This record gives sequence, C-alpha cells and structure tokens, in this order.
Amino acid sequence: MNKEQRDAARDAAYELLNTPRSHLRVTLQHTTGAVTVAYQEQTLTGVELDKSGVNAASAIAVALGVSVPPEGESVEAMVSTGLLYRVLAISDLDFNNPVAFELASNLVDEAISMQRGSGALSDAWQAAVSLDANMPALNLADLPVGHIFGPITISITEAQADAYRSATGGDTAPDALAGIVHPLQLDAAAIANLISALGIVENRIETVHAGQQLTVHRAIQPGETVRCTSTLKSNNLRRGSRWANVQSTFTDAKGETVAESASTLILLEDD
Repeated sequence: MNKEQRDAARDAAYELLNTPRSHLRVTLQHTTGAVTVAYQEQTLTGVELDKSGVNAASAIAVALGVSVPPEGESVEAMVSTGLLYRVLAISDLDFNNPVAFELASNLVDEAISMQRGSGALSDAWQAAVSLDANMPALNLADLPVGHIFGPITISITEAQADAYRSATGGDTAPDALAGIVHPLQLDAAAIANLISALGIVENRIETVHAGQQLTVHRAIQPGETVRCTSTLKSNNLRRGSRWANVQSTFTDAKGETVAESASTLILLEDD
C-alpha cells in the first residue's frame, strides 16, 4: 500500500470505529507482497511484507485469532471494534525498532483476552493467574476512587514466557529478556484480571487501552510467584465514555516491589 492508499484506509477504519460494535466480520488477505485487513471489501489497514511487515502481519493474525493465509488466499475473523482498534495499532508499528515488539506484545495479549471471552483467558493464563471465577462482575460506574482489585497471584512458567515471545514476534528481534519473564507479560496479567473483574467481554463492553506506563525494579524468573494489587486512581465520565486510571503493584514472596504499572482504560457504550 502506498501512502495515499494507507491514508484512505485509515480514514475508513477510524470512521468504522466511531460506532462501537461487538461483531464485525473482517477479512485478512495475503496478496503479492502485502497482507491487508478489510471490512465489506473496504481495506482498513495493511502492511508490506518487508522485514518489519512480516512481523506486523504475524502479530495481526495472532490478534485476530487466525493464521496468515497463503499468498492469494484470505481468511475471515469475527471481531469487535475494540479488538480492531488493537489490530490497527499493531499495523502502525515499525518493527525495525525493538521497542515495537514490546508494544505489540501488550496489544496482542489484550486481543487474545478479548477473543477468549469472560475472564476465561488462554490455557496458559489460567495456569499462571489465580482468578476467582465465582466473583460477580463489578460495574465500573459504581466503583469509588481507591477501589482495590485483587490481590491476584501470578506464576509464569518458562514455557509460557517463551510462548509469549514467540506469539508476539520476540523470537525474531534482539531480546535481552530471554530466560526471564517479560515485564509486559506481568502487566498483561493485571489487565486480564481487570477485564475479568469488570465483565468487559461477557457484557460486550467496548474497551480501548489508551495508555500505559511500566516501571521495573528487578527481573522476574520463570516459576517465581508474584502478587499483584491494582488500585483505581481515577474514574470519570467524558462524553459518554468512562475513563479509568488503574495503578498496579507487583510484589515478590518477600513483599518487595518488583514492578509498578499505570494503565488508562476507556469503556464505551455498545449500541
């Protein structure tokens, strides 16, 4: 796609995102030298299959819950506008910059959580994160600032840590984090817990993860148990959307803080 085509596709994509919906059938198509995402024959985004684009295409496919089809073929996926937002964000990343792999990791994890539905995350996350399946979903609008989520316990195996890097393209980039748990994998667990606690998926609430900050104090080893407590720091209604800032603290068995994160979530009303 040239710049004019990409700009036109972007305009169509964000016009589509203006109306939150739970079910959109999109098509992932593999053409000569490119992979594109379309809705009702309107291209929404695409990547050239150069060094960066190959990684982007792989991450996009994982986010959609499909595989990149052979050249000349296409595959369909059912998505929400919230999930599609993450696909568009992935397509904008420059994977020649190693930082892009970290950003893609978070976006892909959020998309996978949305695919799985209800707080029933992937099998790997079910093993890694302790969630109370019987806890009724909370209504964010009713929660006061200062509300505490958790604590939850997280224990990520070496196989799960390796799978995380593989699923997000980390195996093809210089990765100084091999052999330890990627910090964003811990934060993805915290976000997954919020998705479960707030009933975001089962209630078809469209959600945008609008911002994130992460501070790491020390590396986490595979198999190490970490406790995560999240605190609601702000909760405001703006033009029909609810904006919430949540700060999470990760501590080890000694009670020492190993990482801290802050995330901004935007919850949209579904038509």
